[in-house]
Amino acid sequence: MKKRITGGGELSRKLLAILMTSAMVSSGAWANDVYVEQIGDNAIVSITQTGAGNMVNGNIGGLGNADDAALIRGDLNDVTISQIGSGNILSLILNNESSGTGATVVISADGSNNTQNISCGTALSSSCNASIIRSEITGNNNNTIQMLSGGAVQSKIAINGNWNNVTHTASGVGFHSGEITVSGSGTSSLANAVTLTQSGALTKNAVITSNGSNNNVIVTQSD
Repeated sequence: MKKRITGGGELSRKLLAILMTSAMVSSGAWANDVYVEQIGDNAIVSITQTGAGNMVNGNIGGLGNADDAALIRGDLNDVTISQIGSGNILSLILNNESSGTGATVVISADGSNNTQNISCGTALSSSCNASIIRSEITGNNNNTIQMLSGGAVQSKIAINGNWNNVTHTASGVGFHSGEITVSGSGTSSLANAVTLTQSGALTKNAVITSNGSNNNVIVTQSD
């Protein structure tokens, strides 16, 4: 396992110990890579990877490099990452920088060949305010994308089966929510697709459930 950590004091040492422990309890293949640059504040980060070929980095959308850091910036962050299968890829950038804001993020995969892109602020200098972001996948070959920016953003994405593509984007300062549950499976040539877009200053809320196959759900909420 590869590690890159920057930051100061107790938090960096704590994160280093967690990452070293994750390396020791992994499957022994030692082919899992973790690139993390934790900055500070009340961050507790726990990373577990078991299968081979799993990666945690900051290469959002494949536009950067494989060794770009999955940032996790500051304030009240509490991040738990777990990838049990093989070939899972997680790209993560969180950016809470104003006192009193923070992200509690739970990410998991269990299956294999799943890809999750999670940003929080849209740039390294932006915040994500009081975010709670969950993305839990059980099957294989699923893809989730979340690009969240500001306000009291909450988001839950579940996914149970295989070959599902779920995208949730939110921006602005509204009280965005989300919660998408997909239980069915698509195919390699025709994946299920769920897209939720939320923007604007007013309160937003959406609950979407999709079962079966050949589904294509698009929901847009804006002021």
